Amino acid sequence: MCIRQLKFFTTACVCELQNTLSPQPSCVYLGMMWTWALWLFPLLCKFSLAALPAKPENISCIYYYRKNLTCTWSPGEETSYTQYTVRRTYSYGQKHDNCTTNSSTSENRAACSFFLPRITNPDNCTIEVEAQNADGVITSDMTYWHLEGIAKTEPPEIFSVKPVWSIKRMIQIEWIKPELAPVSSNLKYTLHFRTVNSTSWMEVNFTKNRRDADQTHNLTGLQAFTEYVIALRCAVDGSKFWSDWSQEKMGMTEEEAPCGLELWRVLKPAEADGRRPVQLLWKKPRGAPVLEKTLGYNIWYFPENNTNLTETINTTNQPLELHLGGESYWVSMISYNSLGKSPVATLRIPAIQEKSFRCIEVMQACLAEDRLVVKWQSCALDVNTWMVEWFPDMDSEPPTLSWEPVSQAKNWTIHQDKLKPFWCYNISVYPMLHDKVGEPYSIQAYAKEGVPSEGPETKVENIGVKTVTIMWKEIPKRQRKGIICNYTIFYQAEGGKGFSKTVNSSILQYSLEALQRKTSYTVQVMASTSAGGTNGTSINFKTLSFSVFEIILITTLIAGGLLLLIILTAAYGLKKPNKLAHLCWPSVPNPAESSIATWRGDDFKAKLNLKESDDSVNTENRILKPCSTPSDKLVIDKLVVNFGTFLQDISTDKAKTSQENNLGGEKNENRILSSCPASM
Repeated sequence: MCIRQLKFFTTACVCELQNTLSPQPSCVYLGMMWTWALWLFPLLCKFSLAALPAKPENISCIYYYRKNLTCTWSPGEETSYTQYTVRRTYSYGQKHDNCTTNSSTSENRAACSFFLPRITNPDNCTIEVEAQNADGVITSDMTYWHLEGIAKTEPPEIFSVKPVWSIKRMIQIEWIKPELAPVSSNLKYTLHFRTVNSTSWMEVNFTKNRRDADQTHNLTGLQAFTEYVIALRCAVDGSKFWSDWSQEKMGMTEEEAPCGLELWRVLKPAEADGRRPVQLLWKKPRGAPVLEKTLGYNIWYFPENNTNLTETINTTNQPLELHLGGESYWVSMISYNSLGKSPVATLRIPAIQEKSFRCIEVMQACLAEDRLVVKWQSCALDVNTWMVEWFPDMDSEPPTLSWEPVSQAKNWTIHQDKLKPFWCYNISVYPMLHDKVGEPYSIQAYAKEGVPSEGPETKVENIGVKTVTIMWKEIPKRQRKGIICNYTIFYQAEGGKGFSKTVNSSILQYSLEALQRKTSYTVQVMASTSAGGTNGTSINFKTLSFSVFEIILITTLIAGGLLLLIILTAAYGLKKPNKLAHLCWPSVPNPAESSIATWRGDDFKAKLNLKESDDSVNTENRILKPCSTPSDKLVIDKLVVNFGTFLQDISTDKAKTSQENNLGGEKNENRILSSCPASM
């Protein structure tokens, strides 16, 4: 920055000298110009590097009664050592003093205190804060303070918290007034209290006169026989600063007779003898004393149309199972302790064949911050009482039923801490009109949803050429951890691009289409809740080369072609039987009708006697009987020897071949040469 200022200053000096001085060469004044620049350079650098301290802001003062007056402020960002001085005027502007602190030695560098005896009350004073470092001084705005308006006292000390004899639902708090409190001012108090098992505080505000010696307060409208936690604070009347809270003290209200009970029932299927088990449930109403003592319960019940059949049971435990008849019943109940009895609670049990009314049209559950809210709509305007029933939906363990009545509202809220996370709850709402209970409306809900711990179990069926059916099973309830909102099918061909299809939670199978023929695929199904999804097992399959239809079509075409060929052959055979027989069974030449016999004479024909069998059955056993006489052997040898001459005669003497030659004549059976005489 100094260099830039020096360049600017140098340029300005050159221009000024060239304009004002006599026309001489500029080099004459160049040495003088640089002399001025070097002389002003340290001054410019010092001016540009100067950093004043930040202005103190947000000044606040508290008068700790009979101790000190402490002021604080926001110092801002400090780049160097800074000293702060608090300047005060007091005694209504007649006196003044200072308080000093710095940023290096003080732990609380943005605070400073004025001590006795230079503090008087009541008084008005002014405060301003001055910040100073090596580069300069800056002062805050002036602030004005009235000491009684900023006075803060010590907290009171609670002496006792106890009930008042014969006064129900009240405790009396007694405390000691702070020693260092203005005598001339009234004190205002805030008392907050809660039950031992609660985290919500309630408050009561009141004021005590400075002349009032009685430092007590009666807290009324409490629960009987309940322990409370009490704390107290005070402030000077007119001051904006409260004292700290006192130490907490506990006290208990007096015990009294039990309050009323709430009754409910669980109706079970009728038994073989016509009687029906009814599970009777009861509990203390909301807001009942937590520590209320109960010695036992008296229960009596009777048929609605016959009070003479009243039965009574005395018990100390619940639940209680009653075996009632098929008609409607009335059940009454009281609890008792050493101080008395509770009011009577009654409940009507409907008959087995009695039809209940239905008025709830729709119901839904949603999460609002840390609570589960159930809302419903009713078509019956005269119904303003409802019974909400809920229990975890478990696969194996018997459910623990909880219930709560709702009046003058069509919604029910429960804190998430009272429900187990990732558990599915069955929630039912029963409309109640006078003494009748209507048909319930039920839904399932989760207090907190998570990602399913396991994915669906998947399998494939109906594998085709371009299609396949993907099937999967529902995830067990304990592993869902939320309401399944949809399923996503992921599939990918081997070495190809992946695809996905999403279906709603009611669908448990899906058919994939437009697949590639004779290709391996990988598929898996993801189940998703509102918190996320989990993939199931991955399976592989391969599409077919030919579909069943294609195989049937090819087989049908081949079979049809063969059938057509057979039909055509049969038709041709019927039309021209000789040609078909000649093609299928060619004729065999008959040696007896051969031209050899004609060419060689009758003696050759006599030597070859073809014997024909009369019995067609014995044709398979025909054998060649050899000649044993020398003359026959001589004839055969002569036949063989003359066979070569026979071939020559065929080729040279064509005239003789004009004789009848019926080589392609009639068919003859195989005959056996028989030339042996009977004497052999």
